[in-house]
Amino acid sequence: MTPQKSIKDDNMDGLNSIEDPEKIALIEMGNSNFMLSCTPGKIGLWFGRLSTHDDVENVLQSISKIDLSAEHEKETICSFNEIAEYELKGYTVVSYARNRKGGYKAIFTIPLKNTSARAHFIETIMEELKESDVRKTLHWNGSIPKIRLIYNELKKTQNVEIFNIVERDENE
Repeated sequence: MTPQKSIKDDNMDGLNSIEDPEKIALIEMGNSNFMLSCTPGKIGLWFGRLSTHDDVENVLQSISKIDLSAEHEKETICSFNEIAEYELKGYTVVSYARNRKGGYKAIFTIPLKNTSARAHFIETIMEELKESDVRKTLHWNGSIPKIRLIYNELKKTQNVEIFNIVERDENE
């Protein structure tokens, strides 16, 4: 693994003062209830047990505003009829196959731009938060300018800070 340089920063000035966005590998932001670890291809989400419905909704809605391609991939074992139910909620079927133990193994994408899919995804996260912290991975067509936009969007509704900016090693 190539070593990376980490820049600790607690305000937006560090994000605005990036001279060469191509050197950035990762930007982490959030507050005590949630955290986003953003790279150009993925966003790692962490929601703590104290996260509210508004926290989860604001984070997912902000991301969907900035990048219409943002989505989460979900794998589940379900009945054939449940596959259609997921589709009615706005999920997109990627694949499904009979499972040896019964039912179907189905893979869906949850497009955040779809308000119905996003609402169901939020409810799923809220149910999971009753048991433990929640981690999810989103795939997106991100960039450093889009990460700045997400930060600005979240700053309007949440008390968000930049925790860390990681630069790629100059030898990469």
